[in-house]
Amino acid sequence: MEFIKFLGTAGARFVVMKQLRASGGVWFSYRDTNIIIDPGPGTIVRIAKSKPKLDVEKLDGIILTHRHLDHSGDINVVIEGITNGGFKKRGILFTTEDSISKDPVILEYLRNYLEKIEILKEKKEYRIKDIIFYTPIKNDHSVE
Repeated sequence: MEFIKFLGTAGARFVVMKQLRASGGVWFSYRDTNIIIDPGPGTIVRIAKSKPKLDVEKLDGIILTHRHLDHSGDINVVIEGITNGGFKKRGILFTTEDSISKDPVILEYLRNYLEKIEILKEKKEYRIKDIIFYTPIKNDHSVE
């Protein structure tokens, strides 16, 4: 079944801090592919409490658009979930260089749990199973 599930739509730090709206990102399911986009604070709780039921181990990949906490707060626990605590090497992470280099938001020991980490670049096409996406321009933000 194809669907988009908004686990949270909080889009600014103050909205996230006060949880005026949840900040869990977006679950995207198409054919046999499941991706989460920007797993902010509370993502894992929102997945666990979702109706209909979602299973973090069914995710094939993560797209992290940038490293601000409102977008990346639960990235590490989602990686743990996808890989069953590192016992199943699986999943692809699409992210920016600065998310894994200087002052990284993705813990180093978790990176080896994933099948692959793909660094997002401007004007490039990416594929994960049944889904193809394109990054037309660089995000002009306070981080990469």
